[in-house]
Amino acid sequence: MSDFDPTKFHGAFLAANANERFIVVQLADVIRDLMRAVSSDNSSGGVYSAAEKMGFVGELLTRCQEPLSWRRLLKNAVEEIKANIPDDPDDRRLVEAATRGINAARGRASRRLQEFRDAVFWSMESRGKGVK
Repeated sequence: MSDFDPTKFHGAFLAANANERFIVVQLADVIRDLMRAVSSDNSSGGVYSAAEKMGFVGELLTRCQEPLSWRRLLKNAVEEIKANIPDDPDDRRLVEAATRGINAARGRASRRLQEFRDAVFWSMESRGKGVK
């Protein structure tokens, strides 16, 4: 019989990783999942994955020794993504599409929205999925 207790292991794992750097990497994954969901025909998988990872982030935050700033965490997560944008052209197109979507909220929204739609269209076309 083993003395392994998964509950104790989980708690120890959370306590050991409840630090800003680890949480930033987890948040970057949440953002990536959401970006994939935006560019997908079926966003439920990406949303589900993001939600699960966000729950994990919440558990980590409850174990932190000191409070962390959401602004700093999110800023660093965005920097993490920017620093690790893959050379894969398809992934670069997804990042460009997300950037255009964010920019659509700024002035001349209709033109920017069309640019976002075009970027998503070309991203999907390049992946052979087409747009419906």
